Amino acid sequence: MEDLSWSSPSLTIVLASVHAFLYLSFLLLTFRPAFTLFHLFLATQTVAFVLRPILSAADGGFSLYGGPLAFYNEGLFLNLLANLLVGLGYLVFYAGRNPKASQPYRYSRSSLLKGTWISFSLGLTALALIHFLSRGSWLPSARGEAITRVVPFGKVLFPLAVIPFSFSLASSTLLIFLMLREAKSPLPKNFVGLLFLLLVTATSAIGLTLLYQRGFLLVALLVALFLVARLQSWGYTKLTLVALLSLVLLTQIRPTALLIANLLFGVAPSAPSNIEEQPSFLKRNFLYAPNFDTVDVWPIVLSYIADNGYKGGSTFLAIPLRFFPPSLRLEYGSLTAVDELNAYHWGSRYWEKSFGFNVTLVQEVYLNFGLLGFVLLPLAGMVGAWLDRWLWTLSLLTTTRIYGIFAAFVVGIPTGEVSGVAQWALAYLFAGFFIGVLSSLSLKPSANKMHEQR
Repeated sequence: MEDLSWSSPSLTIVLASVHAFLYLSFLLLTFRPAFTLFHLFLATQTVAFVLRPILSAADGGFSLYGGPLAFYNEGLFLNLLANLLVGLGYLVFYAGRNPKASQPYRYSRSSLLKGTWISFSLGLTALALIHFLSRGSWLPSARGEAITRVVPFGKVLFPLAVIPFSFSLASSTLLIFLMLREAKSPLPKNFVGLLFLLLVTATSAIGLTLLYQRGFLLVALLVALFLVARLQSWGYTKLTLVALLSLVLLTQIRPTALLIANLLFGVAPSAPSNIEEQPSFLKRNFLYAPNFDTVDVWPIVLSYIADNGYKGGSTFLAIPLRFFPPSLRLEYGSLTAVDELNAYHWGSRYWEKSFGFNVTLVQEVYLNFGLLGFVLLPLAGMVGAWLDRWLWTLSLLTTTRIYGIFAAFVVGIPTGEVSGVAQWALAYLFAGFFIGVLSSLSLKPSANKMHEQR
């Protein structure tokens, strides 16, 4: 008989299989429409709690941050319960009125072009200031700390670069698609405009890659793909291919960033040694790398609670200080869940480098209140369902509304790090309002001609 104790790799396989069954069931229950925030949630949870644990069990119970296998499996079980509650919360809202695309898109090409140009210019200016003020130390091959530490005014310049760049990447991609779709010949009449948009797309992608921002790059591509998929009524075959390509892209952004940075400095890339001895692609990127590492953080959460007890809500009270440097939070003794757990695991190294792992909503709720806090999790599913309904009934595309779509994708099914999600969602909304106002002020009413896409 199989050993299914908490310290058994066999239990890891069993729990991962139950996770897979749960996510497949939720997918079948929310099959239409085919591209929702909930489906993105199911995809990421499948990688985090099915693929990664199976790879861990095959490797003898490996965990990226160490800790007992019993805590690893206990965390896998707790997240199973949590995701069940989140999914049920989503279904309550979904069953009432599932999201459907009720109207075609209407948009003003001039307005979107203006918003794209302003966003791109802002992002490029911020990147130039980052390079000038840090004297090149912001590049991934030149720094060993968080970019906000090595760049003067990094807390301001960093979002001023990544937020507009992500918008310009998505909006220019969308405009290229619309331009080619409406063209009656293989090459559109406005060939120069097409080249400009291609330049904006490439520059924005390279900028985000060099800034080491895989998340922002992926969100930008997902927003563009969502808008295109809704226009083209893509099915699950194409969306599955997109999901697989996104996973491959996720694994290649960091190597690509280092390659580009080395080329800028004239450093020849070094060939890896002992290629035969390297782990497989899956293990290298989804077991030994911090991609989808939520389950690996659970042993730290449970070890912290065993040593220090529950936090009783103190980390939630520290969320407003997320906008300030970690050193300030340490000085005032008001630490977020990320601060508490990273400092517990890494010690002073965390405060020196400002590098660390993320802590999800589920882990933070458990860190503060234990299982009692799980009663709040269905609300996360309800929020995600409301956002999905808004996304699929949106008909008018403006600069401000597309920034709003970015905010919705950042929130998603809000089970990520609470303070980080709130910070970046608000930042996108603020940027969208500001740039939207600038776009409307500089746009002549006669140029604001509406187009419709079905």
